[in-house]
Amino acid sequence: MEKGWISLSRKIQDSFVWKDKPFSKGQAWIDLLLSVNHEDNKFLLGNELIMCERGSMVTSVRKLTERWGWSNTKTVNFLNLLESDEMIVQKKDTKKTVISIVKYDDYQNSENTKKTVKRHESDTRATRERTNNNDNNDNNVNNNISSRFTPPTLEEVRAYCLERGNKVDCEKWFDFYESKGWYVGKNKMKNWKAAVRTWEKEDKDKPVKEAKSTNKFNQFPQREYSQTDYSSLEQALLNKGK
Repeated sequence: MEKGWISLSRKIQDSFVWKDKPFSKGQAWIDLLLSVNHEDNKFLLGNELIMCERGSMVTSVRKLTERWGWSNTKTVNFLNLLESDEMIVQKKDTKKTVISIVKYDDYQNSENTKKTVKRHESDTRATRERTNNNDNNDNNVNNNISSRFTPPTLEEVRAYCLERGNKVDCEKWFDFYESKGWYVGKNKMKNWKAAVRTWEKEDKDKPVKEAKSTNKFNQFPQREYSQTDYSSLEQALLNKGK
């Protein structure tokens, strides 16, 4: 199963966390992968010109022992373990030890590098697109918010009603507005003046309730008066004035 891989810079070997000793077995293995040549190379060892191939390194058990902070025995046993598992191949002589990584291209392949770069570019592009989409969504939300019904002030409602020649009780406007719920969902209305006109119409269409009289005179029984009654009342008033 393909699990993918990462590109690891050799600069990690200069980090203080990498230099902390003793190395773990996993760290020692990664250290070998980082230390071998990534391309064929020639160098001079004493009076001998050594050809070191890609995926190989020239070293010694003593150097690895010092580098990893291990004992000589632990280092030798570890290298033998890697070789028995067909992870490395060792070639030793009196001067040096050549270690070659088996299937080095599985760990460091230029084609894989290109794939990683492409994958990184693709991920970056996808992230950028998601960001742009999020920005667009935010803009859409803001547009939706701005398109919702924004209630006017009471003064604006009163002025608009007077402009139309309607003397209505504007104090009731906000109760009407809240009851309609024109600021959310499907009921949202963009034009507040249209809402005011609707309110005026509904207010006019409401049946007018008969006002209850508070005049105490109306509480007495009513009767019709004749001309004789009016004459008698007039004469009584005249006599009272004398």
